[in-house]
Amino acid sequence: MVADANVNISFLDVACLLRITPDTTLEKFGSLINASVFDAANLAGTLKQKGLVDFSSGFPGPTAMQLTDSAKALINELDAKAGEPLDSLDEEILFQLSGGKRIPSELQTALNIVPRDLAFRLYKLYKQNLLNYELKNGNVELLLTEQGFLRAKEKAKAQQTAQQAQPQAQAQAEGGLGQEVQNEIEIQQALGMKKSNSKKGIIGLVILIVILIIVLLAVLAAKHII
Repeated sequence: MVADANVNISFLDVACLLRITPDTTLEKFGSLINASVFDAANLAGTLKQKGLVDFSSGFPGPTAMQLTDSAKALINELDAKAGEPLDSLDEEILFQLSGGKRIPSELQTALNIVPRDLAFRLYKLYKQNLLNYELKNGNVELLLTEQGFLRAKEKAKAQQTAQQAQPQAQAQAEGGLGQEVQNEIEIQQALGMKKSNSKKGIIGLVILIVILIIVLLAVLAAKHII
């Protein structure tokens, strides 16, 4: 049986399901998840509403809690995907945890991820000994293991290196652009000098022609007088 993908599972649901055994009763559920009777009743009702647990009452005895087939299928699916290699989003979850975000709802907001997908990823990180969790007061708190902390530290170092490399690359690009502009200015100046020299040569030639014409006219005038 495959778990219903339409059921919006949270990691809190998963953590609670993992505490339920064949001997679990509703009356003792609170102590299993470190919650008050009120919080335990709310969580048990949520699990029931999502079709993950069933209750059977043997009045006047305690009320038994059992995992449904859907819950068992969900746990099997979680285990099947727990061995997959980490991807960039898993690394980002570890990084966010190292930055102080230890509640699943905080990670959902920071990463813009739906609760079900986050639950699967947190379970994978848990099974790969990168994080642990603690149930208390009707919620779940996430904690990095030493291995998870070192993995998050590697990502932080990689991000820092990338941030340091970016200004250097930008400076080199700007330096190259500045050199290109300087080269263009020098070319324009050289062309300007050529044009100026060419213009001066033309003016000199015109003046020389005018002088020659004046001399020629003077010679002709002298011959005519003679």
